Amino acid sequence: MATINDIAKIAGVSAATVSHVVNKTRYVSPELVKRVEDVIKNLDTPPNFVIKKSKINSNENMNINKYVVLLSSDICNPFQLKVKKHLDEVMKNHGISLVSANYDSDKKKLDIYSNLLINSPNALGLIVLADIEDEAIKKTLSLVKVPIVLVGRTIEGINADLVLSDNIGGAYKATNHLLKSGHENIALICTSKNLESNMERINGYKKALEDNSIDFNSTNIISDIDSEEDIQKSLRLILLGKNPPTAIFSANYSTTLSVFKFIEKNNISCPDDLSVVGFNDFEWAPLHNPPITTIAQNTLKIAENAANIIIERIRENDNDNAMHYSDSELGYKKIIIPTELIVRGSTSGIGRGPFGEKASSIDDLQLTNANRKQIKAGNYTAAISFHYTGKSWMQLHEQAIKDVFNSLGVSLLAITDAHFDPVMQCKQLEGLLTLEPDIIIAIPTDSVKTAEIFKKIANSKTKLVLITNVPNEFSVDDYVTCVSVNERSHGRFAGRGLGEYMTKHNKTNIGIIKHNKTFYATNQRDNAAEQILREEYPNLKIAGFASFDTEDEAYEKTIELMTYHPEIEGVYVSWEGPAIKVMSALTNMDRTDVAISTADLEYPLALNMAKGGMIKSISAQCPYEQGQVMALAGVNALIGKNVPSFIGVEPIFVTTENLIKSWQKVFKDEPSYQLVEALKDNPNYINVD
Repeated sequence: MATINDIAKIAGVSAATVSHVVNKTRYVSPELVKRVEDVIKNLDTPPNFVIKKSKINSNENMNINKYVVLLSSDICNPFQLKVKKHLDEVMKNHGISLVSANYDSDKKKLDIYSNLLINSPNALGLIVLADIEDEAIKKTLSLVKVPIVLVGRTIEGINADLVLSDNIGGAYKATNHLLKSGHENIALICTSKNLESNMERINGYKKALEDNSIDFNSTNIISDIDSEEDIQKSLRLILLGKNPPTAIFSANYSTTLSVFKFIEKNNISCPDDLSVVGFNDFEWAPLHNPPITTIAQNTLKIAENAANIIIERIRENDNDNAMHYSDSELGYKKIIIPTELIVRGSTSGIGRGPFGEKASSIDDLQLTNANRKQIKAGNYTAAISFHYTGKSWMQLHEQAIKDVFNSLGVSLLAITDAHFDPVMQCKQLEGLLTLEPDIIIAIPTDSVKTAEIFKKIANSKTKLVLITNVPNEFSVDDYVTCVSVNERSHGRFAGRGLGEYMTKHNKTNIGIIKHNKTFYATNQRDNAAEQILREEYPNLKIAGFASFDTEDEAYEKTIELMTYHPEIEGVYVSWEGPAIKVMSALTNMDRTDVAISTADLEYPLALNMAKGGMIKSISAQCPYEQGQVMALAGVNALIGKNVPSFIGVEPIFVTTENLIKSWQKVFKDEPSYQLVEALKDNPNYINVD
């Protein structure tokens, strides 16, 4: 006679799964149920435990009118709909009928359901989905003599098992996602803060603010709203007033609908003007424009746990031959199911400058015809101090600055190259100051060693425009603006490129190789890349980290990382210089199977990508556009116009499919013959032009 282990082995499942299928004690997928049942049917002699259970089930099935009641407060609510759907499937798998009743907070309906369904002799148990707590539902439940499982919320004074979502954790994830994306002024909207679920979501929101050292502002919480009119009025006050939030966490499905109605009605761009995260995922969330970032409740796990508890309680009642069970004897369960952050298009990152200021765009620097005439009449002069001019992107900076200055009659007196030597740069800047230019555009080679000479420029009449980095002990009053790429977007593009490649090719383990210096630009980029990989690709695993001080050091750090973590299949690297060193190390280790995503487009990386090599995606700066911003910022300051203290130019996302177009956009030139031919020879290249 076959044993339970024999059946499990033949069916390809565990012995526990066989037990659950036979005893119907836990949810088992229909596929596994069929496999186990098919094995049992084909046995010459079923084991004793199967025969015994069959007799018990036969007796149970004699009364086919027994059922469990599902009492829902709002069947139009997506959360309740999903839970109901899963409960139908799970209970059917257990051979128990589920009778659904929607009461809509209607006392008369509750009275009817109580008399005809819930307190009927045929009722085995009750599962309750209640959005709100009122006297009618409390009174109904207080008279129930069958086991009760409350789903989604507790009801004061009612002894019952509980299956809840992790409201605090979900709200924390939503708020933390926004904070890590650069948002600091975040509003929360919910129906009533007195509801247990909303109170928990508010607490999760507050905890995220606290952990990120952001002061809590009570005016940013919109609650106790009873009607659509009240919601719209509250949104108008907070979003159209002074210092509006850059993001909203909507704690309920209904408030999420209201937020998007308001956005549409008031021509607010989401996510450019306002990022939105909603609690509860729903079927049309990914279909909306933009697709909505949500906190998803695990409705399948909720349904499985609710069903398993009610079945367990029913069997305990049967065994005790009792009509109800005792709190003191059995104890009530409280199960909290984790939530999941699903990142979509309704949230975006905010680039931040060296002092945390929000990145502005070139749109803030446009000149009128009158402005242009005023600048030309000023006969202004300028000079440029580069840390190194040997890279093509610095040459594009220079060309764009020249083009803008030439169009406005600004004379460019000198251009210097410090060759990464801070001592040389200090001497060059001293020389430039003697020329008394109206504008100096400069990128510090070292934030500390050049600070003194840059302070001297700041105290002169010359307008100082900085590129990417700010000297040590500077304040925003010491310079006109700092111009860079939007570093948060830069990192998000690079991180997402690696995540997409890894997911598409069924790879799992990631390494992160990042800059070790405290530079706000690269730190922001690296953090954004890591955030994307953790939040948007939860199935990927960050297996190890490495950090470097210099580009050359990235070679040894890569060897160390791969030696300790040979399972790594893809790496993110801060920018193209160290990425080239990483490629060299991986090649020498015979690990050219490892995918690389990085920032900044240069020819060696582009050629490797074209050939189908390790470089799979790149976030590319637009250096010509950055140069235009530098020149425009300088002349705006000369004529007394207000210039934002930080301007971040958006990067572009580069893969094999758009490499040619991206090269043309970045370098304002056609790619080389070798690059084009390499693409043509790549068997995986798809021309989408």
